[in-house]
Amino acid sequence: MARSDRGPQLGRRGFLTGGAALAGGVVGFGVADRTATSSSADRAVLTDSRAVGDATEPFYGDRQAGVTTAPQAHAVFLAFDLSKKAHRENLTGVLRTWTHDAARLARGRSGLADLQPELAEHPARLTVTIGFGPNLLGKVGLGGRSPQWLRPLPAFPQIDRLEDRWSGGDLLLQICADDPLTVAHAARVLASGVRGVATQRWVQRGFRRAVGTDPSGRMSRASEFCPGAVLRPAR
Repeated sequence: MARSDRGPQLGRRGFLTGGAALAGGVVGFGVADRTATSSSADRAVLTDSRAVGDATEPFYGDRQAGVTTAPQAHAVFLAFDLSKKAHRENLTGVLRTWTHDAARLARGRSGLADLQPELAEHPARLTVTIGFGPNLLGKVGLGGRSPQWLRPLPAFPQIDRLEDRWSGGDLLLQICADDPLTVAHAARVLASGVRGVATQRWVQRGFRRAVGTDPSGRMSRASEFCPGAVLRPAR
Protein backbone atom coordinates (compact mmCIF):
# COMPACT_ATOMS: atom_id res chain seq x y z
CA MET A 1 0.00 0.00 0.00
CA ALA A 2 1.47 3.38 -0.99
CA ARG A 3 2.04 6.00 1.70
CA SER A 4 0.80 9.60 1.46
CA ASP A 5 2.14 12.78 3.06
CA ARG A 6 -1.45 13.63 3.96
CA GLY A 7 -1.75 10.60 6.24
CA PRO A 8 -3.26 7.17 5.71
CA GLN A 9 -6.13 6.88 3.26
CA LEU A 10 -8.67 4.26 4.26
CA GLY A 11 -9.64 2.46 1.06
CA ARG A 12 -11.44 -0.83 0.60
CA ARG A 13 -8.24 -2.88 0.95
CA GLY A 14 -7.16 -0.91 4.00
CA PHE A 15 -10.53 -1.43 5.61
CA LEU A 16 -10.46 -5.18 5.01
CA THR A 17 -6.91 -5.75 6.24
CA GLY A 18 -7.37 -3.27 9.06
CA GLY A 19 -10.52 -5.01 10.21
CA ALA A 20 -8.76 -8.34 10.16
CA ALA A 21 -5.93 -6.91 12.24
CA LEU A 22 -8.35 -5.52 14.81
CA ALA A 23 -10.24 -8.78 15.03
CA GLY A 24 -7.28 -11.11 15.11
CA GLY A 25 -4.19 -9.20 16.19
CA VAL A 26 -1.45 -10.16 13.71
CA VAL A 27 -3.80 -11.83 11.21
CA GLY A 28 -3.86 -8.75 9.01
CA PHE A 29 -0.06 -8.72 8.87
CA GLY A 30 -0.05 -12.40 7.98
CA VAL A 31 -2.38 -11.84 5.02
CA ALA A 32 -0.29 -8.99 3.67
CA ASP A 33 2.94 -10.90 4.15
CA ARG A 34 1.56 -14.01 2.44
CA THR A 35 0.41 -11.91 -0.52
CA ALA A 36 3.89 -10.46 -0.95
CA THR A 37 5.49 -13.89 -0.61
CA SER A 38 3.10 -15.40 -3.16
CA SER A 39 3.84 -12.63 -5.63
CA SER A 40 7.59 -13.17 -5.24
CA ALA A 41 7.16 -16.92 -5.66
CA ASP A 42 5.13 -16.42 -8.83
CA ARG A 43 7.86 -14.24 -10.29
CA ALA A 44 10.49 -16.82 -9.34
CA VAL A 45 8.53 -19.62 -11.00
CA LEU A 46 8.11 -17.54 -14.15
CA THR A 47 11.83 -16.77 -14.23
CA ASP A 48 12.74 -20.41 -13.65
CA SER A 49 10.40 -21.63 -16.40
CA ARG A 50 11.94 -19.21 -18.88
CA ALA A 51 15.41 -20.35 -17.87
CA VAL A 52 14.44 -23.98 -18.48
CA GLY A 53 12.89 -23.23 -21.85
CA ASP A 54 15.79 -21.13 -23.10
CA ALA A 55 18.57 -23.43 -21.87
CA THR A 56 20.71 -25.04 -24.60
CA GLU A 57 23.24 -27.82 -24.97
CA PRO A 58 26.04 -27.59 -27.58
CA PHE A 59 25.42 -29.75 -30.63
CA TYR A 60 29.06 -30.04 -31.70
CA GLY A 61 31.89 -31.32 -29.54
CA ASP A 62 34.32 -34.16 -28.90
CA ARG A 63 31.34 -36.52 -28.83
CA GLN A 64 27.71 -36.24 -29.75
CA ALA A 65 25.34 -34.30 -27.55
CA GLY A 66 23.25 -36.67 -25.49
CA VAL A 67 26.05 -39.16 -24.79
CA THR A 68 27.49 -37.64 -21.60
CA THR A 69 24.95 -34.81 -21.25
CA ALA A 70 23.18 -34.53 -17.91
CA PRO A 71 19.89 -36.41 -18.45
CA GLN A 72 16.84 -34.41 -19.46
CA ALA A 73 13.26 -35.03 -18.34
CA HIS A 74 11.82 -36.35 -21.62
CA ALA A 75 13.09 -38.57 -24.42
CA VAL A 76 11.99 -40.36 -27.56
CA PHE A 77 13.89 -43.06 -29.44
CA LEU A 78 13.09 -43.68 -33.11
CA ALA A 79 14.51 -46.46 -35.28
CA PHE A 80 14.37 -46.49 -39.08
CA ASP A 81 15.03 -49.09 -41.78
CA LEU A 82 16.53 -48.02 -45.10
CA SER A 83 14.44 -48.82 -48.14
CA LYS A 84 15.76 -51.46 -50.52
CA LYS A 85 16.26 -48.82 -53.21
CA ALA A 86 18.31 -46.51 -50.98
CA HIS A 87 21.91 -45.88 -52.00
CA ARG A 88 24.95 -44.10 -50.62
CA GLU A 89 23.90 -40.64 -51.77
CA ASN A 90 20.50 -41.04 -50.08
CA LEU A 91 22.13 -41.90 -46.77
CA THR A 92 24.54 -38.98 -47.09
CA GLY A 93 21.61 -36.66 -47.75
CA VAL A 94 19.70 -37.87 -44.69
CA LEU A 95 22.70 -37.43 -42.40
CA ARG A 96 23.40 -33.94 -43.71
CA THR A 97 19.77 -32.93 -43.25
CA TRP A 98 19.65 -34.36 -39.75
CA THR A 99 22.91 -32.67 -38.78
CA HIS A 100 21.80 -29.30 -40.12
CA ASP A 101 18.31 -29.40 -38.61
CA ALA A 102 19.42 -30.85 -35.26
CA ALA A 103 22.08 -28.16 -34.86
CA ARG A 104 19.49 -25.45 -35.54
CA LEU A 105 16.86 -26.96 -33.25
CA ALA A 106 19.41 -27.22 -30.43
CA ARG A 107 19.87 -23.43 -30.67
CA GLY A 108 16.15 -22.69 -30.68
CA ARG A 109 15.91 -22.24 -34.44
CA SER A 110 13.59 -24.06 -36.80
CA GLY A 111 14.57 -26.70 -39.34
CA LEU A 112 14.63 -25.82 -43.02
CA ALA A 113 11.32 -27.52 -43.84
CA ASP A 114 9.71 -26.83 -40.46
CA LEU A 115 5.98 -26.18 -40.84
CA GLN A 116 5.66 -24.92 -37.24
CA PRO A 117 8.80 -22.85 -36.61
CA GLU A 118 7.32 -21.26 -33.48
CA LEU A 119 7.59 -24.63 -31.70
CA ALA A 120 11.38 -24.47 -32.00
CA GLU A 121 11.75 -21.27 -29.98
CA HIS A 122 12.34 -23.04 -26.65
CA PRO A 123 15.06 -25.70 -26.99
CA ALA A 124 14.90 -26.71 -23.29
CA ARG A 125 18.35 -28.40 -23.46
CA LEU A 126 17.44 -30.34 -26.59
CA THR A 127 19.96 -32.95 -27.73
CA VAL A 128 19.84 -35.20 -30.78
CA THR A 129 22.03 -38.30 -30.94
CA ILE A 130 22.36 -40.33 -34.15
CA GLY A 131 23.11 -44.05 -34.08
CA PHE A 132 23.99 -46.59 -36.79
CA GLY A 133 22.67 -50.14 -36.96
CA PRO A 134 25.15 -52.95 -37.73
CA ASN A 135 23.73 -53.54 -41.24
CA LEU A 136 23.48 -49.92 -42.35
CA LEU A 137 26.70 -49.61 -44.34
CA GLY A 138 26.19 -52.98 -46.01
CA LYS A 139 22.84 -51.82 -47.37
CA VAL A 140 24.48 -48.97 -49.27
CA GLY A 141 27.40 -50.99 -50.60
CA LEU A 142 29.91 -50.08 -47.91
CA GLY A 143 29.90 -53.30 -45.93
CA GLY A 144 33.63 -53.75 -46.45
CA ARG A 145 34.28 -50.46 -44.67
CA SER A 146 32.21 -51.26 -41.61
CA PRO A 147 34.33 -50.70 -38.46
CA GLN A 148 34.81 -53.51 -35.97
CA TRP A 149 32.88 -51.72 -33.25
CA LEU A 150 29.74 -51.49 -35.40
CA ARG A 151 28.27 -54.74 -34.13
CA PRO A 152 25.08 -55.71 -32.27
CA LEU A 153 25.35 -55.03 -28.55
CA PRO A 154 25.01 -58.08 -26.30
CA ALA A 155 22.10 -58.25 -23.90
CA PHE A 156 22.68 -57.65 -20.20
CA PRO A 157 20.79 -60.55 -18.59
CA GLN A 158 20.38 -58.91 -15.20
CA ILE A 159 18.55 -55.82 -16.49
CA ASP A 160 17.48 -56.41 -20.12
CA ARG A 161 14.17 -57.83 -21.26
CA LEU A 162 14.64 -57.35 -24.98
CA GLU A 163 11.78 -57.75 -27.45
CA ASP A 164 12.17 -58.05 -31.22
CA ARG A 165 9.51 -55.42 -31.89
CA TRP A 166 11.60 -52.82 -30.04
CA SER A 167 14.97 -53.93 -31.41
CA GLY A 168 16.99 -53.47 -34.58
CA GLY A 169 17.02 -50.77 -37.19
CA ASP A 170 19.48 -49.12 -39.54
CA LEU A 171 19.31 -45.62 -38.08
CA LEU A 172 18.48 -44.47 -34.57
CA LEU A 173 17.52 -41.06 -33.25
CA GLN A 174 17.74 -40.34 -29.53
CA ILE A 175 15.97 -37.03 -28.89
CA CYS A 176 15.98 -35.59 -25.36
CA ALA A 177 14.87 -32.30 -23.78
CA ASP A 178 13.34 -30.90 -20.62
CA ASP A 179 10.07 -30.12 -22.42
CA PRO A 180 7.87 -32.81 -24.03
CA LEU A 181 6.63 -30.45 -26.75
CA THR A 182 10.22 -29.68 -27.77
CA VAL A 183 10.93 -33.42 -28.04
CA ALA A 184 7.78 -34.10 -30.07
CA HIS A 185 8.46 -31.22 -32.44
CA ALA A 186 12.08 -32.22 -33.04
CA ALA A 187 11.01 -35.82 -33.69
CA ARG A 188 8.47 -34.71 -36.28
CA VAL A 189 10.95 -32.44 -38.06
CA LEU A 190 13.74 -35.03 -38.17
CA ALA A 191 11.45 -37.92 -39.14
CA SER A 192 10.31 -35.93 -42.16
CA GLY A 193 13.93 -35.88 -43.37
CA VAL A 194 13.93 -39.62 -44.18
CA ARG A 195 10.77 -39.77 -46.27
CA GLY A 196 11.30 -41.87 -49.35
CA VAL A 197 14.63 -43.16 -48.00
CA ALA A 198 13.69 -44.99 -44.80
CA THR A 199 10.61 -46.10 -42.88
CA GLN A 200 10.04 -45.98 -39.16
CA ARG A 201 10.62 -49.36 -37.51
CA TRP A 202 9.71 -48.53 -33.91
CA VAL A 203 9.41 -45.66 -31.47
CA GLN A 204 9.75 -45.56 -27.70
CA ARG A 205 9.03 -42.61 -25.42
CA GLY A 206 10.16 -42.10 -21.87
CA PHE A 207 10.41 -39.57 -19.09
CA ARG A 208 11.95 -39.05 -15.68
CA ARG A 209 11.34 -36.52 -12.92
CA ALA A 210 10.62 -32.99 -14.06
CA VAL A 211 13.30 -30.33 -13.83
CA GLY A 212 13.75 -29.10 -10.26
CA THR A 213 11.79 -31.94 -8.66
CA ASP A 214 14.92 -33.49 -7.18
CA PRO A 215 17.49 -30.76 -6.41
CA SER A 216 20.21 -33.38 -5.94
CA GLY A 217 20.00 -34.28 -9.64
CA ARG A 218 20.30 -37.96 -8.83
CA MET A 219 19.53 -40.39 -11.66
CA SER A 220 18.13 -43.86 -11.09
CA ARG A 221 19.37 -46.86 -13.07
CA ALA A 222 15.97 -47.04 -14.77
CA SER A 223 16.60 -43.58 -16.24
CA GLU A 224 19.85 -44.53 -17.98
CA PHE A 225 20.12 -45.17 -21.71
CA CYS A 226 23.21 -46.61 -23.36
CA PRO A 227 23.18 -46.13 -27.16
CA GLY A 228 25.18 -48.49 -29.31
CA ALA A 229 27.05 -47.07 -32.26
CA VAL A 230 26.98 -43.28 -32.24
CA LEU A 231 28.57 -40.81 -34.61
CA ARG A 232 30.32 -37.54 -34.11
CA PRO A 233 28.84 -35.02 -36.59
CA ALA A 234 31.49 -33.13 -38.53
CA ARG A 235 31.36 -29.36 -38.47
